[in-house]
Amino acid sequence: MFTWGPKYLIALSVGAWLGAVAYGLITGGDVVGVLSYGFKGGVGEHLGYSLLHGVFGVTAVLAGVLFASRDGEAETLARLAGTEVVPEVTPPTRSSYWGALSAAGVACLMLGVAVSSVFLYLGLAVLFVVAIEWLALAWSDRATGDPETNAIVKERMLGPIEVPMLGGLAIASIMIGISRIFLAVSKTGAVVAGSVVAILIFGTAVVLAQTDAPRRFISAAVASLAVLVIGGGVVGAIAGERELHHGDDHSEDGDHSETEEGLSPYD
Repeated sequence: MFTWGPKYLIALSVGAWLGAVAYGLITGGDVVGVLSYGFKGGVGEHLGYSLLHGVFGVTAVLAGVLFASRDGEAETLARLAGTEVVPEVTPPTRSSYWGALSAAGVACLMLGVAVSSVFLYLGLAVLFVVAIEWLALAWSDRATGDPETNAIVKERMLGPIEVPMLGGLAIASIMIGISRIFLAVSKTGAVVAGSVVAILIFGTAVVLAQTDAPRRFISAAVASLAVLVIGGGVVGAIAGERELHHGDDHSEDGDHSETEEGLSPYD
């Protein structure tokens, strides 16, 4: 029996495979090469062909997992187990912002391809952190029937690495955004932008230290600050780096040209 989850993923995997075959043929690959994954013949443009096959592989594996677990439906599992009582399912009780953060990671990947490679690496780091955190949250929400116990279990499992991991990601995001802003504006503008960012960071830290703010509020404040800085960095990366003028280099070039003509630079 196929539930809705495997049906959807199987359709998506088949569509991705057909898309990879069509993309390979359209971009210059031959039939044998496309069907043999490049073992005999060409596959066309490699990046798009590989990405589509990556989507096919991931969705196929997920479809197999959901089919084996019957999509986690309590009624289906009870029927397969031959029991009359449907097991109780504990719904998630904590809100999650990992979906929004994963969307931000995908946006960074697209910016990295179109604008600057530094955003590509940032997007990969964001998606890596999101995968770990979201997996731990989904598991801990159903570890026991008590939500408080589930939160304690997740804290014990990820506590030693969660703060350094998220802190490093936040610092890297802010530094990347600041660097793009500094490279786009003038020298005076870089000084002003640096002062404004420093005041915002220091002011936010002082306010959070002086108040008994809950952890969610602190996370939201840090995330908002990172979004503002990254947004400025994206604008700066799109605008491009400012032109750097090296007066000394031009004068040295002029001196060399005069010397090549047989004249002394002091004449």
